[in-house]
Amino acid sequence: SFRASESLPRPSSFHSPSSTGFKMAKSKNHTSHNQNRKAHRNGIKKPQKHRYHAVRGMDPKFLRNQRYAKKHNAQKKE
Repeated sequence: SFRASESLPRPSSFHSPSSTGFKMAKSKNHTSHNQNRKAHRNGIKKPQKHRYHAVRGMDPKFLRNQRYAKKHNAQKKE
């Protein structure tokens, strides 16, 4: 019964990473374990639909023309 850990002595710095500044590499970078369950506990909801889209940041020339078009459409209906 041969064990590699018994035959090879480990350096003293192996057990105390703070003394040398050496840290072991991470073995796991990402997992999605339990995330699906957490998301469904409160239900996955669709984004709320708003009646009007935000016009902030839109092209001013387009918005000006749209305003005139709405104004004249309202006059034609009367």
